[in-house]
Amino acid sequence: MADKKISELNLHTVPTLSDSFATVNGGETKKVLLGALNETIRNSNTPLTASGITVSGDIVPTTPQGATLGSIDKPFAELYLQSGSISIESDTPGDPSALISNVDGNLEISVGGMTLIESGSSFTAPTGSFDQLSAGLQEGYMWVGDSTNTNTAIPTGSFVQTSQTGSFVESAYISLYSSASQQLAVSGAAQPVTSTSVWTQKGVNLVSGSQLVMEKAGTYQFNFVAQVQNTENAVHDSYFWVKYNGSNFPNSATQMSLLARKNDSTPSAQLMTVDIVGVAQNDNDYIELYWTGDSSTIRLNETPANGPVPETPSVIANIIRVG
Repeated sequence: MADKKISELNLHTVPTLSDSFATVNGGETKKVLLGALNETIRNSNTPLTASGITVSGDIVPTTPQGATLGSIDKPFAELYLQSGSISIESDTPGDPSALISNVDGNLEISVGGMTLIESGSSFTAPTGSFDQLSAGLQEGYMWVGDSTNTNTAIPTGSFVQTSQTGSFVESAYISLYSSASQQLAVSGAAQPVTSTSVWTQKGVNLVSGSQLVMEKAGTYQFNFVAQVQNTENAVHDSYFWVKYNGSNFPNSATQMSLLARKNDSTPSAQLMTVDIVGVAQNDNDYIELYWTGDSSTIRLNETPANGPVPETPSVIANIIRVG
């Protein structure tokens, strides 16, 4: 066959690994198989540089976890997938993988759990929710979003900021009573109303028999009922009011005139009720119920159980946090 220029040779459109190439090595013309050339290029770790690469099949590394797509300093700009998913395998054999998929236009992340490790990170999900979210959140706080998609950490004990939290309120309450009668010791002298027993409580504590201590600042409703008794054959006045941290709470007094006794053995009795809503400005603020009267013969009376009727406490009081 006569010598021909390369441009005059027939085009070989389907090369095989057994086809040969002519090469010059050490001044000698030699041949190399296409298969050997392909293997040498694959094992040389020589970067493949091109203005654009198009493939018609899968891109698979030669070894498991043996390749990286892009790098921190040279990341890819865009990644497009059509009708597929990104499967992130676990480093632990047998553990489930994480799948990121497009389901009807929504991003679906199929995982056993989700963790945020960057401080201050957050999720914005205006049309959905996460059943479980572990993001290193500090115990005792809730992250509340606003119209600018900015999250603010709010202590759970301060869920009284209406502009951010609506009606969220950390529950706190106490319900208590006194099973003892309480005589007014000195006419006209201020005397604390005491309680002997607590039915239930959370976040509010009875201290020294009269102080109702609120563990968290907030708005509280205070309600009490006292059974006031007059044993004299004369009308007497009694007064009840609230003290806040040891000082009189403004405009909290209630006055009641007690009728004269019915007879020598039957005193008169009336129920005094007060219902006040006030604000505890600080954690561990406390309130007390005080009373007095114009005679030391009046008292807060306890009545023992009688037949089908249970005991009647001298005082019943409740505090409930409402804001």
